[in-house]
Amino acid sequence: METAIEALKTKIEKTLGREMKTPRDFDFLSARIYGFTKVHISTTTLKRLWGYLQKEQNHKPQLFTLDTLAKTAGYIDWKAFKHNFDEEGDSDFINNESLKVSALMPGDRIRLLWQPNRAVTIRFEGMDLFSVEESINSKLSPGDIFHVNYIVN
Repeated sequence: METAIEALKTKIEKTLGREMKTPRDFDFLSARIYGFTKVHISTTTLKRLWGYLQKEQNHKPQLFTLDTLAKTAGYIDWKAFKHNFDEEGDSDFINNESLKVSALMPGDRIRLLWQPNRAVTIRFEGMDLFSVEESINSKLSPGDIFHVNYIVN
């Protein structure tokens, strides 16, 4: 069974659209984490957590690191991610009231509709970034880019 930490690492890789396999991947991840949270996590810490450093396979990360990674995945903190993992499982990312952006894959498209007579098609680019593909009766224009962590009905 996948642990919550493994699930968080998988979610971050899916969000980025990139598996962590090389030193360059960890440099990229560190930069994206900083860009999203304004918190620096060293590539060495990330390598330890991902098991990239051979002798550190059972590394136990600090709560601060887990909180920062959970924020990167679109959650408020590690506790919120862990609660979601324990209670709902990974597959419950959409229901009638909300969509968890952290569960999307880069390239996923969403159609948003609201009154009066407005519609926007957006494409998930990774992390919390979306681009507008189509806009009807909205101030958003095709090509616009914006950040969203959670979509609520």
